Amino acid sequence: ASSWPVTFLACSGGFENMVYAFGFGYGLSMMANAGLTAVIARHKHKAVTPFGLACCGLYALYGLRLTTYELRRNSEPSYAPRLESLQLKSDMMGLGPKFAIVAGVSFAQALYALPLAIATSPTGARARPLLRGLGWAGVGISAAGLLLEHLADEQKLAGKRADPKGPVMDGLYCYLKHPNYFGEILFHCGISCMGISGTPMQVFACIFPTFFMAFTLQNAARRSDREADHKYKRIDGYAEWSATTPVLLPGLRGAAPPTEGAA
Repeated sequence: ASSWPVTFLACSGGFENMVYAFGFGYGLSMMANAGLTAVIARHKHKAVTPFGLACCGLYALYGLRLTTYELRRNSEPSYAPRLESLQLKSDMMGLGPKFAIVAGVSFAQALYALPLAIATSPTGARARPLLRGLGWAGVGISAAGLLLEHLADEQKLAGKRADPKGPVMDGLYCYLKHPNYFGEILFHCGISCMGISGTPMQVFACIFPTFFMAFTLQNAARRSDREADHKYKRIDGYAEWSATTPVLLPGLRGAAPPTEGAA
């Protein structure tokens, strides 16, 4: 967690609005982790392997994409009511709770430097072929997840520009209610594989955040779905889409839409 002072600074926007600790803080922290890992490796005169460079590059690309996306989304008129609601909640919070959020999020982000540290270490370069293969598979999984999340976010942003008061139910959203969350989970699964050549304790520390992230996104999806079911209940086609479209994982269908006259 040696990058914690930097990630704390990256997440400090949470003192103004708690959402900034998560969105901007997360993106800036991922870029900081990539940059610090490369700088430390150079300082120690370590030759960074193509695998290490690919891992650092994915972190940086993820952080850049998320940060620029947050900037564009927060400037959209359709997102203004949501941002104002979060600002009101933040204004009602004391300094203590805000500090806890910023400190907690920034410390969690500092821990994400561990897979990079393993990937750029001599241990990673000397790992068995199977472990190196799993590491490269992680790079591919993370890249696929990042691409999926990018496409889903951009599609939703465009959909909200076209119809700020309507749900997005086409494109990728025909297959999942939250394809962006699914892409996020894939990205984190790939990160877990990047540190596969570490010690058993290090591997556990790399894998645990993926389960935590999946749990967090599942709860966020449920909360979002409850709000959407109330907000869009009168929109044509929404009830059927909501009842039959998987939430996070492809193939896991929702419950069938209620029949007419059912309780």
